[in-house]
Amino acid sequence: MRSPLATRLAASALAIVVLGGAAGCAADPGASNPVPTSTATSAPDPTPTTEAPTAEPTPEPTASTAPEYGAFTFEQLAQICIDATVSSYAPDVVFDTPNTRIEQRIVTPEWLVIVPAATMGYQGQSVCTIGGTPAEHQLELGSGSIEQLPEEQIQNLIRGENEGGDR
Repeated sequence: MRSPLATRLAASALAIVVLGGAAGCAADPGASNPVPTSTATSAPDPTPTTEAPTAEPTPEPTASTAPEYGAFTFEQLAQICIDATVSSYAPDVVFDTPNTRIEQRIVTPEWLVIVPAATMGYQGQSVCTIGGTPAEHQLELGSGSIEQLPEEQIQNLIRGENEGGDR
């Protein structure tokens, strides 16, 4: 047998759930009934929420979302790193250039480039620090490994710390 307190508590909880569900349905009448009840009230609603605001941001972000890498392009930095590290891998290596990560460093060389690589069933990465210009690039670190660097080590490289490979 249940105590009277437990029975009242269960009844109160059930009432809250039922009333909450009913209130939720009543709060959003458009969700259950897409047909407007009055054409006079539905006409002003679409006017303030026109399609123009959603079309406005489209041209702006596409023009300004391309990251800049000084004199380099994304593809140039990735290719310089690939060229410097390809000999570290087996001949079956496949570089995942579109997923290359490029970070600006606070020391020189200015760019940390991490190119994902797959070889012999392993997922690794090439890591390079690159500066200079595309015509005369400066490569300080060029390493290919089947191990991926932990984020902490990547942050150290961005700051110019522990570049000797200490983990």
